[in-house]
Amino acid sequence: MNKDNISDEELYLAYHHGDMTAFDALYGRYRQNIHLFLLRQGHAESTTEDLFHDCWLRVIKNKQAFDGKNFRAWIYTIARNLSTDAFRKANIRIADPLDDYGEANAHVSAQRQQEALDCVELIKSSVAALPIEQRDVFLLKEEAGLSLQQIADVMAVGRETIKSRIRYAMQRLKQLMEDCL
Repeated sequence: MNKDNISDEELYLAYHHGDMTAFDALYGRYRQNIHLFLLRQGHAESTTEDLFHDCWLRVIKNKQAFDGKNFRAWIYTIARNLSTDAFRKANIRIADPLDDYGEANAHVSAQRQQEALDCVELIKSSVAALPIEQRDVFLLKEEAGLSLQQIADVMAVGRETIKSRIRYAMQRLKQLMEDCL
């Protein structure tokens, strides 16, 4: 049976019934995306690796927690919650949207002065400079490919709130990446 044509939900159900090849197919589909999502949250590589493995352990251990409706949203919810918990455990305060505005602009301004600035690095640093709520919705939309409603479900806020956060993130990114546009 070709696992490429089977939905994530069907694969998870097959795994739940003992088909390890179904788990392998799910892992293959999400391995890179979940890892990048966690890395772009601002964690060190070693922390990202730990969170990545913890995410998959939760997928394995919490079969009952999955409602069968949307595997993509469920696994990104797990990854986001683990990321938030890691920041809390490290006693890292998640910045208020306006707290680091000056620092972010100074950081980008310093980068702009470098003649050999690579736009890809600027994009990464700009995304990392976003307030956590904006960064989360941006990455869930652009990296994970979730719909607005799925992001709203993951973050447990209204769809209109998600639309606003995406709009503010895009405005901020446009401002921070002015030289590459």
